[in-house]
Amino acid sequence: MRTVRAVVIGCGVIGITTALRLRSAGVEVEVWTRDDPSATTSAAAGAIWYPFLAEPRDAVARWSAVTFARLEALAADPSTGVRMCSVVEAFDEEAPDLWWASAVRGVTMLPPREVPDGFRAAARTTVPVCDVPVHLSWLLGELARAGVEVVRREVESLDEGFDHADVVVNCAGLGARELCDDRELRAVRGQVLRLEGVSMDEAWIDDTDARPCYIVPRADSLVVGGTAQAGDERPRVDDEDSDAILAAATRSWPALSRGRVRDAWVGFRPFRSSVRLEPEQRSGGRLLVHNYGHGGSGYTVSWGCAEDVASLITG
Repeated sequence: MRTVRAVVIGCGVIGITTALRLRSAGVEVEVWTRDDPSATTSAAAGAIWYPFLAEPRDAVARWSAVTFARLEALAADPSTGVRMCSVVEAFDEEAPDLWWASAVRGVTMLPPREVPDGFRAAARTTVPVCDVPVHLSWLLGELARAGVEVVRREVESLDEGFDHADVVVNCAGLGARELCDDRELRAVRGQVLRLEGVSMDEAWIDDTDARPCYIVPRADSLVVGGTAQAGDERPRVDDEDSDAILAAATRSWPALSRGRVRDAWVGFRPFRSSVRLEPEQRSGGRLLVHNYGHGGSGYTVSWGCAEDVASLITG
């Protein structure tokens, strides 16, 4: 049997992991990207394992479990930029729906005396966290070691890939809106701060409001977010958003007021009502596989989605 050649369009975490999984299955792969990988939405992520703005839940839970196991294994090697981190999530209801719990090693509900003020329940678990600059660099290094070339190229049509390959995989994220004329796909703006001069032992998630609050420890700083502004595509950092992000974080953790903001950045989560992971037969028997619309869950579902893509292509 001849080797299948595939072009993966998109070089965020979804595109990279998809390319790596295909290569490990014996597929010859090339990655096409309009943007430098350091300028993708993946480069702007908090990158804590946590399903956010991705549906349907049953598929997301399955993809998340595969990715959890893969990242947990990578955490044994510091060069990957992945580590395991305790995280507390707070809720405004006494019996929260922990629908993602089957994907992790275990969840502990905090006793009432340990629940932070203003909340009715809280849960603690341990999840992978990716130090984005280190992890993306490591992933790109894995592509190079596997012999996968990354080509800077502006793509106007997905069919361009069929001039070079048997299979095209669409991991274009928000770019799929134009490439597929997918008007359901929309941007959800996320603004994030990096805080120095203060530290935390574990991560924090408060998703009880329209403005999510999360704090993710990194080696020398805290990543503090955020916003979830649907349909908002302002690329510049908004000072009012920064003030609101800090205010929300310090309400739960007053010690953070001693920190200083080192920098801030904006990313756009590609959201649709359901992740699109499906094959599409083009004329002449050509196979196009879509893998986009992961919302704020790219680092959480990437390896699981890559596994499904590989199964569709290689059987």
